[in-house]
Amino acid sequence: MTTHATSAATPVVRLSREGPLAVVTLDDAEGRNTFSPALTAQLVDCVERAAADPGTRAVLVEGRPELFCAGGTQRELVNFARGDATFDTDDFFRVFARCPLPVIASLQGHAIGGGLVLALYADFAVFSERSLYAGNFMRYGFTPGMGATHLFPARFGRELGTEMLYTARNYRGAELRERGAPVRVVPHADVPRTARELARSVCGPPRTSVELLKQEMAAPLLAATTEAIAREAALHRTSFRLPEVLDRIEAAYGDTGR
Repeated sequence: MTTHATSAATPVVRLSREGPLAVVTLDDAEGRNTFSPALTAQLVDCVERAAADPGTRAVLVEGRPELFCAGGTQRELVNFARGDATFDTDDFFRVFARCPLPVIASLQGHAIGGGLVLALYADFAVFSERSLYAGNFMRYGFTPGMGATHLFPARFGRELGTEMLYTARNYRGAELRERGAPVRVVPHADVPRTARELARSVCGPPRTSVELLKQEMAAPLLAATTEAIAREAALHRTSFRLPEVLDRIEAAYGDTGR
């Protein structure tokens, strides 16, 4: 994984402690919790510092009440479309899977595109009935990345996960539950409490045993997504070069200065 230097900018990711539980909060109101250089660098730094503390037994990751994470920035997508960067050059988004301790994602707010993929790398996730969740890559005309082609079918079920990638539409948490997705969906106001209860429930065993189990459980996920990301990158060499892709990004974000 690429090493990030901690940004000197105003913190957009915070690390706090609740006993043996480390809490990482994505809180970039101005940037809408998108994958800015500051947010991704600080996210990796906070997770690594949380895991380095010998008193930590689990890591809870939460966003803003209305938005967990909105995924890629306009600049990032434009760079991909112009061939100036690729999804496989930096896998910061696998930081939760690489963390040596269990990670619980508290998805009270919306999680869109790469923001949802980021959360799916956590060991557990708690969804809100009313919030929106989407794998919206194909909405822009390019094929999914970040390991999404493995994660969506694996986490939501083959049929629903595949549908989510093809349609790229928004799904409320309540619909995911009604469709039989094997994920925990609770009323919106209950997400923080439910996620904390789940996180605290895994804090009891000795840390060494927790680390051993995390390593065993994460290894297949890392292996499968490594392969998926490589295949997705090959697809991107075609799909991101389609002229209408940049047009769709411009329509969604406004003029990109092409």
